[in-house]
Amino acid sequence: MAASLPALIFDLDGTLTDSKPGILGCLSKVLAEHRIDAGGPLDRFVGPPVESWAIELLPNGTEAERKQLANDYRACYDREGWSNNSVYDGVHALLKQLAVEGFPLYVCTSKQQHFAERILKHFELVPLFRAIYGDQAAFASHAKPDLLRHLLTEQKLDPRDAWMIGDRIHDIEAARANAVRVVAVGWGYGPVEEQALADAVAATPKDLPALVRG
Repeated sequence: MAASLPALIFDLDGTLTDSKPGILGCLSKVLAEHRIDAGGPLDRFVGPPVESWAIELLPNGTEAERKQLANDYRACYDREGWSNNSVYDGVHALLKQLAVEGFPLYVCTSKQQHFAERILKHFELVPLFRAIYGDQAAFASHAKPDLLRHLLTEQKLDPRDAWMIGDRIHDIEAARANAVRVVAVGWGYGPVEEQALADAVAATPKDLPALVRG
């Protein structure tokens, strides 16, 4: 039976852990230091790659200015932001259940690789996953569709036999670009209009197993 189970590829922020306090705390500090007006609530910056929101925040900035903004944010996140995090209720039990049933589990996140590994190790989740894929400075593209494609290729996964599980439009777009089915989670940061674009919606962690078994 285990051989016929689909691969489950999880987003990190807003899906496995509630990283919003750490992300927005550091972003607020960095924006104040750079005297940048975000032009509205910061919640929209939870999920996208740092490079993409640096462009949004500095539309007329130089490449060097955007890089400095991203570097300053990451330095703050390295110092303090990463630890201001928590695993969503029910997620640890969900992952253990799926692993026991034999589902191949993976992580695909726009967060940098070393941050993703550090967070998952801190919460003792690493052993439940076959591989963890995060963004890396050396990558030519920081877009999530390309990161998911890299995971599928390197792990030799058939897109038709996999599910992407995430909370934001970026996860849905990455899945669509790679012909992977997608479940939107109802406990993350994604609004209902984004969730409606997924193949299925899991309102709680307990709802997920039945969706991916089918």
